[in-house]
Amino acid sequence: MSQVILQYVINQRGDVPTGQRVLDDGTVQRVAASSPKPGETERLDLDRELSWEAIGQISAEQVSAISSAVTDGGFFELEPKLLINYCKEDPGTGIWTANVGGRSYRVVLFDPRPRRSPVIDKLLELMKGLLPA
Repeated sequence: MSQVILQYVINQRGDVPTGQRVLDDGTVQRVAASSPKPGETERLDLDRELSWEAIGQISAEQVSAISSAVTDGGFFELEPKLLINYCKEDPGTGIWTANVGGRSYRVVLFDPRPRRSPVIDKLLELMKGLLPA
């Protein structure tokens, strides 16, 4: 069974989660539209059972580049929870998970917009550029 190398899931109240992941065999998947929306009182910073659908395949070199970006880019040095600097009621979350080189790590980014974390921004750019649109 393949293992997730890098995955992100964006949870917003009232919306179907979005996200993408890369498996060690090069399979790229996205969160399926059939995945359930978070409940009204469900915490958005917790992992949930989601459906995933394959959207493509990348090369072993691309898988290696993603693994290197995780280890060399500072992902494992991030705080496990990246909080926003102001109070916002019920902010959405970006949950990032990586499994590289025998290390597993999870980071929750509250109110996941660009320029919250340079490390996350670089990984998101890499993930979005994996497959042609």
